[in-house]
Amino acid sequence: MFVTISLEDSICARWWLTVLQFDKIKTPDGFAEMIPPYKGFVFNDLYAFKPSHSSLEGIISANDLNCAVSKPNALYGAASARLSNGGQGSMNLLDQRPSIYLYNSTETFTLHGLKIKPLDMPVGSVAISLQGFRPNEDSTFSWSVDFPAGFHDVLNVRVEKFTGRTWEGLTKLEMWAEFHFENIKWKDWEFCVDDIDLEIG
Repeated sequence: MFVTISLEDSICARWWLTVLQFDKIKTPDGFAEMIPPYKGFVFNDLYAFKPSHSSLEGIISANDLNCAVSKPNALYGAASARLSNGGQGSMNLLDQRPSIYLYNSTETFTLHGLKIKPLDMPVGSVAISLQGFRPNEDSTFSWSVDFPAGFHDVLNVRVEKFTGRTWEGLTKLEMWAEFHFENIKWKDWEFCVDDIDLEIG
């Protein structure tokens, strides 16, 4: 018995395209842990959240309900501090950026796009940055965008169009938001992200 496989089927067998959405995750208190593996990925310092949840009224602004592009949920992210051993008995505080990577560490992925914005109404600007890591540490991808003061719509980031490069062969994607106002700088501003467009393989 012979089975004929079309070129399209052959490509689909090698590549898996997906848009990561988080709407089926239960968020009884408005937030929920991202238990790995979620659709094949591990999420660090990123949490499913429902911006319209009643328990978040007065905490999440009505101007930020648009975080959930595919309703009702999105991801909430903010950098967190971690203790590290600085040697000779000293400990250092390191900022750990929110990140995603494949549960199967032997695979890589391509980032095509995502929808992202800072939360709240910063009086200064907020820079949201993306960094894609590859097996060769010297070949990372980086991109950032500044949001001026005030509330914002979600930005539909089309990675190849915005950066001029194809973010392929990634082992990890980091994303973070930094607040700037005059001489003040915070590295852990809150942000939300949804509809992460990926290709595995």
